[in-house]
Amino acid sequence: MRLLICSPFANATFTVLIYLSICPFHIQATDADSAVSEDHNHHRLLDLLDQSDTSRHEPNRESGYEPDFLGLDRGIVGRAPEAVTALANNAPQPMNIEPGEIQYWTFPKSSLQAPYANPAFDFPLNLSATSNTTCLERDLIQLARKQNTTANTRNVWLSISVCDQPTSTTTGTAGLPPPLGVYLSRSADNQQPDVGSNEQIIAVEGGYGFANLSSVGDAIWIGVRAPPAPDGFEGVYSYELAASIDALYTTYFDGDPKINDTQITAWDTDSNSSILSTGDITNSLANTTNFFRWMEMDPPFKVYVHDQAGLSFRGLNRSICGLKNHAMVNKSENSMVKIGGQPKQLFYVNGLNRTTSYLAIMTLEPGSRNSTAGGGGAVWKATSFTTKSDNNCQIVYQLPFCTDVAYAVPSNPDRKPNVTDLGLLYDKWANDTYQNFNKSLQQIPCETTDSARYSLARNCQDCDNAYKAWLCAVTIPRCEDFSTSPNDRRHLLPRNIKQKFINGSETPIEPPDHLFSSANKSTNHYGVSRNQRIDEEIQPGPYKEMLPCKDLCYHLTQNCPAALQFACPLESTGLNFSYGHHRQGEDKEWYCNWPGGPNLFNGAGVLGPGWMMVGVVMIAVLYVL
Repeated sequence: MRLLICSPFANATFTVLIYLSICPFHIQATDADSAVSEDHNHHRLLDLLDQSDTSRHEPNRESGYEPDFLGLDRGIVGRAPEAVTALANNAPQPMNIEPGEIQYWTFPKSSLQAPYANPAFDFPLNLSATSNTTCLERDLIQLARKQNTTANTRNVWLSISVCDQPTSTTTGTAGLPPPLGVYLSRSADNQQPDVGSNEQIIAVEGGYGFANLSSVGDAIWIGVRAPPAPDGFEGVYSYELAASIDALYTTYFDGDPKINDTQITAWDTDSNSSILSTGDITNSLANTTNFFRWMEMDPPFKVYVHDQAGLSFRGLNRSICGLKNHAMVNKSENSMVKIGGQPKQLFYVNGLNRTTSYLAIMTLEPGSRNSTAGGGGAVWKATSFTTKSDNNCQIVYQLPFCTDVAYAVPSNPDRKPNVTDLGLLYDKWANDTYQNFNKSLQQIPCETTDSARYSLARNCQDCDNAYKAWLCAVTIPRCEDFSTSPNDRRHLLPRNIKQKFINGSETPIEPPDHLFSSANKSTNHYGVSRNQRIDEEIQPGPYKEMLPCKDLCYHLTQNCPAALQFACPLESTGLNFSYGHHRQGEDKEWYCNWPGGPNLFNGAGVLGPGWMMVGVVMIAVLYVL
């Protein structure tokens, strides 16, 4: 396996942060998760496999000798050898199998010598690119590759996906049924490979297994054995087996097992929903055809979500058909967006339970046409998230001005029950403030000679971008549960502690060295929200915030002219109550908020008082005017 260094978010617009993760150039493996969902794929993508094509479900059997004597029934003659089912190129065969049973398959020489197939999916990819591609784009390139060798021997890819497995008959059974055994033979002398007679074993983990056989010149023989069901389990296995001379018909991308490397990230949660995102789908520039095609297409990916405690989901998280049959949540609001300057697909999943841990798995659904390379789709490594417990943080996204915002904000369902209206309110506050800044920026000579410009390295558009990024982060705070233990989230800043909780209960009165002391309630950074309008119009009660990254402030001062008088607070004058640090702990949790950047939701919410910087902005605006 070949690993390349890159990150789903390594192409963020702002280069002050550097994030490294390892992504696979072409990695498939074994493990499991599951779910079912409506198909939101682009018209270029292919729908689910055409179930009306009954020829795919009628096995083409190359049987052994079966004597048939007049006047004698099968019971008298004796049992015939097990039948063998032939596989065609890129034509998956679904099959049920009882525990303890074995079934035999062959990929015959006629299929081995079939014409190469076209890729199932048509994405705007630069197939010749050797660099400047994202991790996700490299995965998709693997699905789009086309073979063209004329050699007498060919490579053969085998893949198996487990769709169902025996289930527990008791609620207390915590284990999993044993996986299917898959055995290979390349010799005509062994057309029924099994446990003790095989040349290769395909490991099946998480409901998926694969093999890549090189220099194949004749038929391949396959045995699939279902182990006996252990005590406490009942039911049958079902699976789909596929062989291809083009590429893996179904693919699982495992990433690097040493790190939490996945192509989908849970950006944030509230008490009943989650917002997830792919990494950058492409690094193409915004004025290129590839960029426009990605932004204009229907969202190609799907997400499956399941409670981590759910038993039916376990052992199937790498199998598309297993996900379809057993995942708990398969519907989400999907949209192609430009966040952080590059195309991404967002998934908004609703209807979840509070304080519950989930797994989310991204898939590319199977194509609808038979005999296409890679038509079985793909599954990516799962990511995990936990919903919040309190009810005064709600996710907002796809705002018209602060387009990079996609996280939970302070809320009060009793006063602002419509989440869309809540997001638009925050967005209006930011846009109103921006208009004042824009008037000031217009006083700066932007379109002028190099000698008259305020900087040879920066221009007014750079300043405008930096200001907008900073403004959205300090105007729209990122919210986390107030009930979060300080020991678990020391980087979260308690806010608005002198206001009642949204259920009407009073905050306690505690000794001077405790959070709810009178001294703390009277401070700007604990006692109130950073923006007075939050307390007046929304009244979220006490909550915690994830502070905006201090680099946002530094980036602003570096990109804007000195005439605007922007300045960041010092450590001694409140920096730590205004901004957070972008360090990353061993748990891969980020400690500050950068809208559009990799602020992994696991840490959620501390946004400190932005009153210092806002004050500077207002002074600068008044001074210029």
